[in-house]
Parts: sequence; structure tokens; C-alpha cells
Amino acid sequence: MKNKAYIELLQTNYEKIANYLSWTVDKRILLMLASHYSAAGKTFSYASFEAIIEEIKKQTSCFSTLRSSSNLLYGVAMLLDGKKEPQQSVSELIKNEEILKQANFKRSVYSYISALFLTEDSKQKQTHAEHAKRLYDAIRKHHPFLTSHEDMAYSVLLSNNEEEPELRAKTMNRYYTELRNNNFSLGNHLQWLSQIMTFKSPDYQEHMVPYIVQIRSDLVQRNVKLKKEHYPLLGFLVIAGAKTEHIDQLTALYEEVTKVKLFRWYKSLAFSTALQRVLPELANLEESFDMSVVNNLEMLMQAEQAMIATTTIATVAAASDTSGE
Repeated sequence: MKNKAYIELLQTNYEKIANYLSWTVDKRILLMLASHYSAAGKTFSYASFEAIIEEIKKQTSCFSTLRSSSNLLYGVAMLLDGKKEPQQSVSELIKNEEILKQANFKRSVYSYISALFLTEDSKQKQTHAEHAKRLYDAIRKHHPFLTSHEDMAYSVLLSNNEEEPELRAKTMNRYYTELRNNNFSLGNHLQWLSQIMTFKSPDYQEHMVPYIVQIRSDLVQRNVKLKKEHYPLLGFLVIAGAKTEHIDQLTALYEEVTKVKLFRWYKSLAFSTALQRVLPELANLEESFDMSVVNNLEMLMQAEQAMIATTTIATVAAASDTSGE
């Protein structure tokens, strides 16, 4: 799909979603949804999205955390839409979230996004959840004030039963420290980037930090307005093996997205919107991957989508708290 066609689909989907959810929903949530479906080359379907919403309502009480935030409800419905039959998708999600709770994760709006990454092997679910909790606790030892509910998803995603959580957490901390020494601002977004950098391996990789630094420099030189919230997205570019021509492709689309009226007051979302369109194509270039990563392309895409959902929901929640809403 060419850039022009993508922009047109993006605008069409935004109008459909806005008409369905009404204009009272935060515009950043509407843009998140429109970008998600457009990047997949899909036209938003009221019927399939509504089927997920209705199934969630059937299987949960009105006091459920999953229904307490419309932003979370819409984000989860987006991530489940089209994956499996609605009843099965929602049932598995709720069961997975309960297993995470049994592993001593605290229930939050992010525990449901985290539940999406629990293994599909029913015999290994509890083991996976417990291993994820060990990784989460190991991460928290290094950054007790930064680590919170938002880190759950990556703890589940990155948990491999054959690896020691302490090693991965130590590597994350080393990446975090070295990126700080390269003028990356400290905070949650930098921590998420350091976590993503261990996607390929829990072992420290010498080339990763210089690679991240170079990609950031290349984007800034092309006048991309990078903010802290974009740090994790740089990690996905590195995992996908982005080269100069891919940065050019991403930048060209970014420039077009920033010109769209919908993004007039939300230009920081233009970068993630462009990346969602470019990353699947980049990730399918076999020369950019070793075979172990090729086998995890779908997980990479899910991780990127979940990260954007997590970041958007957190940003909207923080803005609401600040405004007193």
C-alpha cells in the first residue's frame, strides 16, 4: 500500500471509529485505533469490534477492571479483534489474567494487556506466569521507583522458561545506564526501551547501544521530532534491522502523516502511526533477521501494538489526572 492510500485509509477509519465511539472519547485513543487497523490494511468493522466488546461485557461484571476504563476496553478489543472467535478470545484473556494474579502480579489496567502474551500451552501457563513475576521482581531490584504496572507486559513477553530472569534484568539495566550516558532521558520510556533491546537475547550485545544512538541521530537529522515516548519505538527499529533506506521510508511517511489535519494537535503520534505501517514490511525482510527472530515476527508485531496501546492509555490517563477530569 502506497503512502497516499495509507493516509486515505487512515482518515476513513478515523471517521468510522469516531462515529461509532462518539467524539467524547479522547482523540488519542481514536487515532490509536485508526492507526492500528490502517497499518494492517483493514477497514474498521463495527461488527467485529462490537462483538469483542459485547463478549467482554458478557464474561465480566460491571465492576471488572477490564470495564472500568473505556480506554482499556477499546485497547484490548483492538488487540483481540480478528485473532480468534470472540468468545474464545475473551475467555482465554480472562483466564490468563487470573493466572497472572495467582502468580502475585497485582491486577491493573495493564494486567489484561500483559495476559495477551501468556503462552498458549495450557500446561505451561502457570510456570510462564511465575517466571514472568521473577523477571518483574528482578527488574524492580534495579529500578524500584520506575518499575510499575506498565512493565508487566514486557515481563510476560520476555519470559523464557529456559533463561534466568536475573541475567535479562542485569542486561536491561546495563543498556539503560549506557543509553543515559548517551543523552537519553531517564524515566519509564527509557526503561521500556532497555527491555525491548533484550528481545533477541538476554545476553548483552555490544552493537545494540551504538545502533540505537545512530538510528536516533538519523531520525533527528531528518527533522523527526522525537520525544521520550518514542524511545521504545527505536528499539523495534533495531530489532527489525532497520537500515538507511528504511529510515528514509519511515521519514517520508512520517512527513505525510504530520500534514494530516487529524494530527494537528497530536504530532507526537505521527511517528508511531508511520512506524506501524512500515515495521511489518521491514520485519519481513529476511536479511534483517537471524532465523530465531524470523520465527517470532508475529510476537514482534504484537509487542509493538501492545506497547503503543500501553503508552497511549498511560498518556491519556496522565493527562486526565493533570486536568482534574
